[in-house]
Amino acid sequence: MSAYSEYCEFMEYLKMPRQYREHKKHRLPLEYYTASDCEFFFTISAKWGQPRFTNEKLAQAVVDALLWRKRHHNWTLYVYCLMPDHLHFIVRLPPHEIRYFDGGARGIVPETILDHVGNFKKWTTTKIWWAQGGTGQLWLKSSYDRVIWYNRSVEPVCSYVLNNPVRKGLVEKWQDYPYVGIVDSW
Repeated sequence: MSAYSEYCEFMEYLKMPRQYREHKKHRLPLEYYTASDCEFFFTISAKWGQPRFTNEKLAQAVVDALLWRKRHHNWTLYVYCLMPDHLHFIVRLPPHEIRYFDGGARGIVPETILDHVGNFKKWTTTKIWWAQGGTGQLWLKSSYDRVIWYNRSVEPVCSYVLNNPVRKGLVEKWQDYPYVGIVDSW
């Protein structure tokens, strides 16, 4: 499937009412999620699709946590957009030696972008959401990811992310939305 076909399929997925969206298991072999020659486009939804990020303090803390993770793991973070009920971001891993860790029942496994995203979700739930009085999980267990392979243009996907608040009628131009940004150029 071409990158454009995958992009079109993803756009159709986003048009579906949230309650009918099926959260898919990660469909690529685990080692693909260690690749540094592609970009990863993630969508992480709030638990039950609740508009939890209308709380300014929570929303800013989640954005700050994403930016910290970018610095800590030396990601290239192209764009992000924290909507009232979900987060989009596009990231590229730095060229590096693959690190391995004891994955318990999974055995010795490579550290992947999925581990980074899982740790981000855990941190924002326990250290931010719970600290601000929230209960239960902040995020849905799964996330939706796409891989943009081998120097294919990320521009259409970046444009989609940036313009999400405009499409949803929250602002007239994306620059007016407080929780969207271009971090690294593409």
